[in-house]
Amino acid sequence: MHMNIIDRLRRLARNRLLDAGAILAIVLVIRWWFAVIPPRWSQFDFNQYYVGARMLLEGQNPYTTSLKPMCDKFGFDFAPELPIAGYPPSFLWMFAPLAALSPHTAFVVWVGLELVCLAIILWVTRRLLRKELSVRGWLFVVSLTVISRTVSYQLYASQAQLLLAAMVISAYAAQRNTRYTWACLLVSAAGILKFYPFVLLPWFLWSGGGSVRTRILRALGMIGFLGLVLLLTGLGLWRDFIRYSLPMGVGEEVGRTFHFSLPALITNFGYWWHDFRPSPEAKRWWWTFGIVAGWLVILGSYGRCRRNPNDLETQFCLLCVAMLIGTVTVQGHYFVFVVFPLTVAAVRMTRKPTLGGIASIAFILIAINAVDPPTAPFFLRHLLLYLLVSNLPLYGLMGLAIYFWREFSVHASLENIPAPNVSITSVAN
Repeated sequence: MHMNIIDRLRRLARNRLLDAGAILAIVLVIRWWFAVIPPRWSQFDFNQYYVGARMLLEGQNPYTTSLKPMCDKFGFDFAPELPIAGYPPSFLWMFAPLAALSPHTAFVVWVGLELVCLAIILWVTRRLLRKELSVRGWLFVVSLTVISRTVSYQLYASQAQLLLAAMVISAYAAQRNTRYTWACLLVSAAGILKFYPFVLLPWFLWSGGGSVRTRILRALGMIGFLGLVLLLTGLGLWRDFIRYSLPMGVGEEVGRTFHFSLPALITNFGYWWHDFRPSPEAKRWWWTFGIVAGWLVILGSYGRCRRNPNDLETQFCLLCVAMLIGTVTVQGHYFVFVVFPLTVAAVRMTRKPTLGGIASIAFILIAINAVDPPTAPFFLRHLLLYLLVSNLPLYGLMGLAIYFWREFSVHASLENIPAPNVSITSVAN
């Protein structure tokens, strides 16, 4: 019976109408982007980037001076809950050339840069999997990525995750091409812009080629690079960012149901346990518990990778997923990091398709896109259930992590296993 269902799925996957549907979906979503994105120029998070960087250009400290006067001057929305810049000096200085332009021009350039980064992610995914991912299969990867809720969320909120994900996957491509120093530089640059990519830097350092001495020198080179960035972007600004902005950002994230990391789930469960009125000590306890649990996931994933040193692809995919599970702040737009891991999982599933494998990939894909918390009154009356249902994307991440964790046992070295040139939408042998 299972084989009959799989045979039907094979025939369905060969239907060329799916190709036309994929192209139509891409066109319709891009058209929708052109309608909804332009009015967002004055809102988050673009206004934070622009105003903070503009203040730097005009000699003001965006971490000790309110953003409101500058927001009013350029017509941006001001959020009283975020009165100062929330991004590190490295990011604001990177954005400074755009802040020298008019807000509307800078916004157009920024959105264009985001789309270029999306194209880089998709193109590098195609290049890395070219032996197994057909052109037709890549068309469906592009379609599913473009129509995904996470990409639209990313563009709608003018977020920076597409830039960071493009840097990280480009670093992985450089690592595969034995350009280890460039790979480490790209990940270090991504990390100094928004911290959480630093989770991946140890893997890039120890999985790179060369002797132990060479790897130590490479690590020292990255420390020197990061130190130079700190000096060039202003040690005083970094001090004020850590003192004023970082606690504000961390405090803002606590207790929100649209953060999909393990620390956020544990913290929110603690809030529920205390009837959403925890004492300061209880807040700190649950927050610390969540952070420790997240780091245990990351460290456990590193330990698993050390036990299977040959399969770099599985290692990279597992650690990207573990990074999202274990880090503090993970909203829907962070899931652009799983474009490559999801494609890898789908490609591998087509080698020997099963109903369970197909259902698992489908669940993960749907769950990761369920980034909008439920609004039905039933869930709002049952807050524990609301919290559990709101974290569907986290369950999708966990499912993907379990898949790659098990892949170490199935694939000793993926690069040494020949595979047919099949479309991921085809389950043909």
